[in-house]
Amino acid sequence: MTANTEIKLRPLAAGDLAAVTRLDATNGGESRAGFFERRLQAEQQSPAGFFSCVAERGGEVAGFLLGHLLDGEFGGLERVAVLDAVAIDPTAQRQGLARKLVGEFDRNARERGASEMRTQAQWDRPGLVEFFSAAGFRLSPRLVLERPTEYVNF
Repeated sequence: MTANTEIKLRPLAAGDLAAVTRLDATNGGESRAGFFERRLQAEQQSPAGFFSCVAERGGEVAGFLLGHLLDGEFGGLERVAVLDAVAIDPTAQRQGLARKLVGEFDRNARERGASEMRTQAQWDRPGLVEFFSAAGFRLSPRLVLERPTEYVNF
């Protein structure tokens, strides 16, 4: 994939699932094929609430981004856009591709009435945290808490 090849941005299509799953596993470590299949289906069924962007270069998927909207979640009053998944082909990193994807995410979020973006990142993925910082994300005043559902000592 050469940096000079034109980048085409478009929504996720069924034919992209294998490439998207492969890119995600390259960046995240394990396959989430079922997640991406369900997300494509959700976007097709509810295009106002889910959106995606695939970056295609030379006819191949070079990166992608998936998001959805939340209204009034966790006590908030504003509509927010949530960036759920992002990945860039390692051979295409640091060429402005992610910047283009986030710009398209911004445009989609604003068109759907969102005034803010949210995402999550694992603290042990410093490259991803650095990317989000460069894209203007800051630490939230909220804490994300989790526990197994079989917790019985309550």
